[in-house]
Amino acid sequence: PPAPRPPATQKSHPRYAPPPHAAAHWDNRLGVYVVEGQDLFYRERLYYRWDGDWYCAGRPGGPWEPVAPPSVPTGLRSLH
Repeated sequence: PPAPRPPATQKSHPRYAPPPHAAAHWDNRLGVYVVEGQDLFYRERLYYRWDGDWYCAGRPGGPWEPVAPPSVPTGLRSLH
């Protein structure tokens, strides 16, 4: 069986709950959950990914839509 995911290192508001059906851990610096084994991030019911620009989706498999940088969580914007 897979190893249990580490607990979030910070208690957060329920709207920041970890993604359903995906192993992830909270990153205090980024202010989002980092989805393990994928280049995805999660916060407030949205997944984010970088592919030359920021995209978001309600599910890890998409469909992906472009997202304006001001709408990307602040910590993620600092990555690119």
